[in-house]
Amino acid sequence: MPCVYDCLTARCAEAVGFKAAYMSWGGTRDAELGMPPVDIVSMTETVNIARYIINSVNIPVIVNSDDGFGGALAAYRTTQEMIRAGAAGMTIGDRKHVILATAPHNLIEVLPRDEYLGKIGAVLEARDKEDKDVIITAVIEAGAMLGDEEVLARAKACVKLGVDVIFPHSVPAQSKFGVRSLAQVKKLYKAIGAPEVMIWGFEPENITPDDYIAAGAKLWAGSLDLAPFILDNYQKFYDTKKPVKSVMQGPAADKLRKLRGLDTWIELEKKYILK
Repeated sequence: MPCVYDCLTARCAEAVGFKAAYMSWGGTRDAELGMPPVDIVSMTETVNIARYIINSVNIPVIVNSDDGFGGALAAYRTTQEMIRAGAAGMTIGDRKHVILATAPHNLIEVLPRDEYLGKIGAVLEARDKEDKDVIITAVIEAGAMLGDEEVLARAKACVKLGVDVIFPHSVPAQSKFGVRSLAQVKKLYKAIGAPEVMIWGFEPENITPDDYIAAGAKLWAGSLDLAPFILDNYQKFYDTKKPVKSVMQGPAADKLRKLRGLDTWIELEKKYILK
């Protein structure tokens, strides 16, 4: 799945052939809200943006729902709202605090295991009442702070509760299994040992989707940071006073027209207005 953050990127993903998309919390936060990667984005903001993205495409969208935006009861409500907005799936993480200047993976604290499992239980109950087909992913970042044994304990407990996907998001490089070779990734996935759930591949970047398949992963989300390209074009425009060539003519314009769904609205206009 490609990471998307607004309606246009979601439609582009659909247009090139992807069968699903992942609404990146980081990309959405940057593009739609202009917020840094700290805990200041609300559930309401995220659900509203997700609704627009979901309604703009015909492919399933899995939404990064952070930690559920609060405790177990808040996560319960977040699940209700995400499903009612049309999400095909959600991710719920065990991260408690994030700060830019710290490592590893910008973590300074994760939820205690029992608290996280309570939150997952609340999310699953809300999901089952709303729509049992919605995929719930447990994002486990505890490895960065507590090691792989804690990752395994949380993963197995989440599987027992009934999650659909395990996402071992952050595992320390100096841990028992490591994260920097395909063999080590395979070992971690095998240790989770849950054939009834999918494993979401993540890290290191030099592992390909085919490598993840070989390791046992069933999902993989790849991000594309468009900001450098946009920044570079704006810089050229500023320096040269010549804007980048317009895409409003030729084949590119036809693609953009389709992405915008303009033909559908023209047909409706002909049918109901231009009689």
